[in-house]
Amino acid sequence: MAFEFNRNIEDQNYISEFALADGGSNSAVFDLEQIVGGDIEAIASAIVIPAAAGVPDDETVTFAVKDSADGTTFADLTPAVSVVATGASGTGIPASEHRFRFPPATRRYVRLEVTNSGTITATENVTFKLLF
Repeated sequence: MAFEFNRNIEDQNYISEFALADGGSNSAVFDLEQIVGGDIEAIASAIVIPAAAGVPDDETVTFAVKDSADGTTFADLTPAVSVVATGASGTGIPASEHRFRFPPATRRYVRLEVTNSGTITATENVTFKLLF
């Protein structure tokens, strides 16, 4: 049995809600206030994906968490943390929530980047948040 736990406390400073837009979109940038070391694995994060009927069949939408040392240039986490949703059955993508802990090598700044492979007309909001 693991001794680690997460109280799932949300801090309004670490919740970003943004539109699921054609061509992609990004969450706000979160400063983890960590340069070297620390207890980064103790911070959990959640990606809350809404049901989006405006995503055509076979259209893929990728939700990828990126990190940065300077808050400007972002790259995939190592190991990568991403979710792919595909439109199907004429109903778009289903609602889902995905939680994870950050890998030990996560750099100081993080954000969620959303990209799509074609054209979507969704207007729903995606939520990216940190949990303490």
